[in-house]
Parts: sequence; C-alpha cells; structure tokens
Amino acid sequence: MKPGYLSEIFVSFQGEGAHVGRRHLFVRLAGCNLRCGYCDTPDSLERTAGYTIYDRTEAPVFERNPVSPNELSRRIASMLDRHLPIDAIAVTGGEPLTQSEFLAAFLEAGRINVPILLETNGVLPRRLRDVWSLIDIVSMDIKPPSNTGEGAFWDEHAAFLELARTKDLYVKILVDQSTTDDDIDRAGALLASIHPTVPRFLQPIISPQGQSMIDFPRLTELFVLARRQVPTARVLPQTHKLLGIR
Repeated sequence: MKPGYLSEIFVSFQGEGAHVGRRHLFVRLAGCNLRCGYCDTPDSLERTAGYTIYDRTEAPVFERNPVSPNELSRRIASMLDRHLPIDAIAVTGGEPLTQSEFLAAFLEAGRINVPILLETNGVLPRRLRDVWSLIDIVSMDIKPPSNTGEGAFWDEHAAFLELARTKDLYVKILVDQSTTDDDIDRAGALLASIHPTVPRFLQPIISPQGQSMIDFPRLTELFVLARRQVPTARVLPQTHKLLGIR
C-alpha cells in the first residue's frame, strides 16, 4: 500500500464550522496543491522527513515520514482508546486529498468507530471520489480569488459541491478586507444553484499576530451580501485561536 506523509497528530476541540466545540482527533497530512496567502498552517504545505505527535501532557514525539496506512491505523486506534471521548477524526492538511490513495488505504485499514471529517480546499473533486465511501463529514472551503493570491476555482468548486452535497457538508469562506463583493455574490450563486440549504460560514482571516484582517463594517457588508442568496450564512471566527489551543 502507498505510504503517506504527515505533519502532526493531536487531540483538540474543533475550532471551525458546523462542528465547532466538539472534541476531535486531528490527523494533519503534509502537502498542498495551493499556496493561499493567508494559510495558517504553513508548516504543512510541503512533505518533510517527519511528523509530530502531541499526546496529552507528554513531550511531543517526532516520527519519521513516510508512514504506512497500517502503521497510522494502529497509532490512531491507540490514541482513540486513550483520549475518550472523541467525536470525530478530523483529517486535515495541507490538503489531504493530494494523498487520496493513502488516505483511502488508511481509512480502510483502520478499526475506527467514530465519524471521519474531511477538511478540504474543495478543488479536487476527482480525488474526493477515492475516499467518498469512507468519510462522513465534509468541511469544504470556497476560495475567493480576491484574497487567496491564487486563481479562480469556480468550476472545481461546483463539481466538488455536486459530489459532496449528499454528505454531512458545510462550507467555509475565508474573508478579509480585500474580499470583493463579486466573489461573495459568485459564491452565493454557486451554493444557491447546487445546495441552497448547506450551512455556510464567513470566517474572518486572522493574522499571524492574532488580529482580524477584516473590520466590523466590511464584515457586516459581506454578511448582508451572503444572506441575500443563502439564508444559512453565519459569521464564525476560528475559536481555537481565541482559546489559544491547537
């Protein structure tokens, strides 16, 4: 089975989106196909020689990459036993779908009796098919080109949303002062046409110094725009950063 590259494993409270406040075991895979200017996990963008495990109050443990699906499965099963209760395993990155074959092999190998939450940038619909039957929850980003520093991914987002819409799905749109009205309108039209009832969160971008990158008046304007097309829109910051936890 194809080995994979990790960045870190830890247990914490989910800080974003519809499952905020629930206790998750996070498996952060290394490597990403995008380079968003606001990325808050830059250490996970590239594959490295090793990954770190944070287990209770013990000193962090450094393990070597790559890791086999069976090895990761055994490690996660052991951590699940020691950290009850766990509401879900959150598979995140980087972008976990860049390693979709490894991810599928890990999930198939595991004796995992909690839901699997996939956190994804929502631009790799073909790779989503590799893990489709093995995941329960999808946290999908919509990437506004006005603030990512990347190009537009509207077609990719549409294809991804079509596939993910039958899962327990929610959508996050990261916003800052540079986010345009046109991008919020375009995102709203996309959601309204494919999945009008999907929970959607406008998530203020936070600087490395912990400051919001959007002021209250502008955030309010974007919220009003969002609610015109999708009545489920809400504003929710990254609560784990407010708490000062991973």
